[in-house]
Amino acid sequence: MRRTYLQLFNVGKTCDLWSPALHHYCTVPESSSRSGLQVGVTHTLRKRFTREEVLTFLTCTGDSNPLHVDAAAAAAAGFPAPLLPGILLASLFPAIIGSRFPGALYAQQSLNFRAPALVGSEVEACVTVSRSSGSRVTFTTTCTGPGGETLVDGSALALIRPSGPA
Repeated sequence: MRRTYLQLFNVGKTCDLWSPALHHYCTVPESSSRSGLQVGVTHTLRKRFTREEVLTFLTCTGDSNPLHVDAAAAAAAGFPAPLLPGILLASLFPAIIGSRFPGALYAQQSLNFRAPALVGSEVEACVTVSRSSGSRVTFTTTCTGPGGETLVDGSALALIRPSGPA
């Protein structure tokens, strides 16, 4: 009987194996540390995107929507200032996961854009572990504005290898 990668993680055995599904070599120590991956644990990042950072993002993506850089265009659309691109806000979720768990493979993301945020306003992104099974970790993702309003929410799935004791 052949055990799969996820089964090995669940029973806590030590083994070395190649997982074609994950496309990397895994070593699973018996005393794997799952620090920060327990259901209910939240990881947070606060960020204030500057106009220059928004311009760099827009240049990289090719987004030419004037709502993000032109105060007159934003005012004509009913906003007091240029808006942060929603996908820039959403990019904070994999930033948290990849920084907190180096080597994590960001596999899936669902997003709901709920409200706009202005360039220069401070936002807070949170990822909360909602399910953890072997290397598959599901997070609830939320980005809120300065008044606590939800800007972006959704869920994410990352493949995170257990690490050995530090």
